[in-house]
Amino acid sequence: MRATPWLKSGCTAAIAAAAWLSAQAGWAQASPFRGLWVGSAALDAVNEVTIPLDANNVPIAPDPEVPTPTFDRADLRLLIHVNGAGQASLLKDAAILNRVYGQSTNDLPVAAGENDLALVTDPRLYAEYPVQPAMRYASAVFDFGDAKATEALDAIVETAAREAVAFTTNATLDVSTQGARVQARNDAIALIEPLLTTIAAQANVAEEFNRFLLEFDSAALTAIIADTSDPVVATLTASAAQVRDQSFYGDTRAVEMVAGVVAAVDAAPVADRYRAAHSTASAYADVQNLYQRFISGSVMGDMLSAAAEAAGEAAKLPGATAGSIEAALRALPETVAALTQALQAKVQMYDDTRSGDAVNAVLAAMAADAFANAAQPALEIQLESEQAGRTALADMVARYPLPPLTPTGDYNAFVTSSAYAGTPASAAYAAADAAIEERWTNPLYTPISLQAAAKVATVKALQSAYNVAARAMRNELPMAGVFGPGSGDPRRSNELAQPSDLGPPGLEARLYLPASHPTNPFRHRRHPDHTTGYNIERVIRLDFDGVQGNSLEAAGYGVDRITGTYREEIFGLHKPLGPDPVAHPVGLRTEGRFELNRVSLIDTLNTR
Repeated sequence: MRATPWLKSGCTAAIAAAAWLSAQAGWAQASPFRGLWVGSAALDAVNEVTIPLDANNVPIAPDPEVPTPTFDRADLRLLIHVNGAGQASLLKDAAILNRVYGQSTNDLPVAAGENDLALVTDPRLYAEYPVQPAMRYASAVFDFGDAKATEALDAIVETAAREAVAFTTNATLDVSTQGARVQARNDAIALIEPLLTTIAAQANVAEEFNRFLLEFDSAALTAIIADTSDPVVATLTASAAQVRDQSFYGDTRAVEMVAGVVAAVDAAPVADRYRAAHSTASAYADVQNLYQRFISGSVMGDMLSAAAEAAGEAAKLPGATAGSIEAALRALPETVAALTQALQAKVQMYDDTRSGDAVNAVLAAMAADAFANAAQPALEIQLESEQAGRTALADMVARYPLPPLTPTGDYNAFVTSSAYAGTPASAAYAAADAAIEERWTNPLYTPISLQAAAKVATVKALQSAYNVAARAMRNELPMAGVFGPGSGDPRRSNELAQPSDLGPPGLEARLYLPASHPTNPFRHRRHPDHTTGYNIERVIRLDFDGVQGNSLEAAGYGVDRITGTYREEIFGLHKPLGPDPVAHPVGLRTEGRFELNRVSLIDTLNTR
């Protein structure tokens, strides 16, 4: 699987930078670019894969690294979501659902407010919302499975083939009779299967991360708070590196967690170290993203609306103070419900006050604003107080970056399924049997021929598991980099003296569609010859116009717009191009201009 140097380092750099930013300030302001962005890319250039003839019938080979202009263009729908921490994700589709659709008060339909809408990317969640007319954005040109599920099988196949070759190339191995070959196969299986079983167990990275969290307990946090050079840091770092390195998955969450907590403690004043350590650790341990969904969910929104109405009344009472107004807001049933859910969103193993702090910050801001405007009419106080609460929620409530390598629910389900549990035994048998058969039947066998025979047989033996893995879904694809004006290098390829002059990307992501995925273009289920397909890989890059720090362009009243250059490189549709297709393959490259308009400020997906 391919990725550019920028993409390989981008995810880790992005999470480290975001953790550093959160560590530098007790509160992290929500990204000004948060929300759902919808638009299109107009592709008008592509690299040439044929060698045309000039006027003198002389072949002129174009540079495969430089897309050339086309006669017409292709328009692609783009959906990008930016969360409160500024992290961008590519979406296939997003439904805008109304949580209160069909509800009524005094026989009047309840109008949907800002708190009542949700962006849902997982169609399996639709049933949790009221039945309603569809409102959905989608792009037909983007589809992606969870590549990690397929990679879990690839790791087993590669190891099985490699170990089978190592066993079979032993010069003293006897394969002269049927009995000897059976014995050799059984001996090979006995050596290979335990290795594959270990790989399968370590593929369950969610369980491995949970084990690490048990080691990174409150006692370890206390030691780090007292001294960030305490020996426990080295111990945790070694354990975190083991979690990252022991599996093909390369789960960096544990490494990032140790570094993030240490950075947060170092950056915080002595009096705030305890809170900084526990909040940062809780953010990494919150694998279900409960905190972000709480502050963006309906319960928090209902509290905000009810508190604004109550603030208008409480501020007009004789002798009202900011304290008395806040006390009135805290007595509301909606506030009690919010505080209850805040407790449920806590990471129990740490002193996680993030959700409670969010409620406190919003209520305090609303009460202070209501008291400051007590001379105004009650309705005016209500409106001003609600706006103060929303501003506090956006500017004073911390957003924490999400680790980009968090395993999806589909991946976790696959690596704990019976389909995956049986793969070590099947792979060990297939690889050993095929390698020994190749040595017996081919007098001119080589390690390469043994490897090929073992690998083909193992893939065939695991085909049903590959079919299950290919159906693992990823509803949003994390993008490495920074979303915003001036991020990346928007120059077109034909404007560069050399292709290598192109600077770092603004955003970049690798889209992977396994060969067995139902929507893979090479797999036509009703075609008798199309039993397997080719893996499709697409490296997508967005570079933004403008200057960093500039405000967004207005596309119309209340609508923000951002533009730039879209680039894509596709592998699997054609043989690799370029002078060195093995070491430095060049895929099909295309580029054009994109434009995105912000249609929603909702910064968290799939909230309830």
